[in-house]
Amino acid sequence: MLGTPLFPKATVKLENGRTLAVRARGDGRYVDALRVNGKPVGRNWLGHAELTQGARLDFSIATRPNTTRGTREQDAPYSFSRDPARPAVLREED
Repeated sequence: MLGTPLFPKATVKLENGRTLAVRARGDGRYVDALRVNGKPVGRNWLGHAELTQGARLDFSIATRPNTTRGTREQDAPYSFSRDPARPAVLREED
C-alpha cells in the first residue's frame, strides 16, 4: 500500500547492493501522482520485486485528493478475500 512519504527525500541501501530512492515534491498530504523509475504508476501498491530490484519513487504531493488516481479495480492491492480459488477457512468444531 502506498501512502504519503513523511520526508521529502529518503534513500535506502538494500542488502543486494541496490538502492531504493524516495522523493516527494509538493505541499499537502495527498499523493497526486507517482512515477517509478520515471514511468507513471496509477496503482496504490508496489510489489516486493519492484522494490528489491532497486527503484526511484517520485511522489507528487497535493493539498487536495486526486479523485481519479488509483480508482480502477486493478489499482487496488491483491486480496486473498477476493480470490475465488483460495481454500475455505478451516473452523474449529465444538
